[in-house]
Amino acid sequence: MRIVCLLLFFLILGTQAAGAQSVITVEVHENGNALWTMEKRLPLPNQTDIQDWEEFIKADQTENQQDIENFRKSIEVFVVSAMEFSGRPMKLENVKISYDTAKSPSGAYGIIRYNFEWVNFSRKEKDKILIGDAFSEGMVLSQENVLVLKIPDGFDVESASPNFDKRDGNRLIWDGTLYRSFGKGEPAVVLVHPGISPWYLIVILLVVASGAFFMFTKRRSKPDTQSDPVSLENIAIEELKYEEKIERFLLRSGGQASQSDIIKELGLSKSRVSTILSQMKEKGQIIKIKNGSGNLIRIVKK
Repeated sequence: MRIVCLLLFFLILGTQAAGAQSVITVEVHENGNALWTMEKRLPLPNQTDIQDWEEFIKADQTENQQDIENFRKSIEVFVVSAMEFSGRPMKLENVKISYDTAKSPSGAYGIIRYNFEWVNFSRKEKDKILIGDAFSEGMVLSQENVLVLKIPDGFDVESASPNFDKRDGNRLIWDGTLYRSFGKGEPAVVLVHPGISPWYLIVILLVVASGAFFMFTKRRSKPDTQSDPVSLENIAIEELKYEEKIERFLLRSGGQASQSDIIKELGLSKSRVSTILSQMKEKGQIIKIKNGSGNLIRIVKK
């Protein structure tokens, strides 16, 4: 089987396999799931090793399915253990294995990449994500191993035990050369969504309160035109001026004119002219005569 061929290939490399490097990346999603990528880099020191490796990865893909099934079974053991340790339901999905070759000026590497999705890997409490209870067996990092925990956008680290060795953006990195082993439930990381700072809310409230106070004081200091006797007097004087204008216009028009002609003469709105004419009628200055769809206004001789 392909897995047997792979082990034989490692044996062929001999001591070179001891220099293999592995990176485990756990990309945590906000919904609690995590995408795992376990990447093993095998040094290919010469052209013969490179050719053997490339022939190996071109083998029939039907054998790759058997490798995937064997890998699934080994990972499911850890998932079951994590379920018992955490008391939470979990499952394994989308298990894949791929092979590749990486070449650089410093040398060539054969790459084995394992991918799977761990459903319900972490748990969420309000605005926090808690990571750790899925690591039921702990973890050991050799000098060639690196663990990367990729946290969701918008979240920050509230606590981490043991603390990560370095951080690159939203990637928390534990390097095997600096820290070699974790206990059960480690690494334990608590992520928090910062949201809006309480101080920012206080500033907003102060601005709103200041604006409300300013508007209140401005209204208190503004004169009340409805209760101001001077303003009422000015309005009355203005109305008398318009009454005089209407009387003069009627006299020039032979003692009477249509209401529409008066509106044109004064240049006021229909409602304003109607109000003035009603006041003049009450005083006995004019009479209104219905004339079709409008009114005929006639001056009362004194």
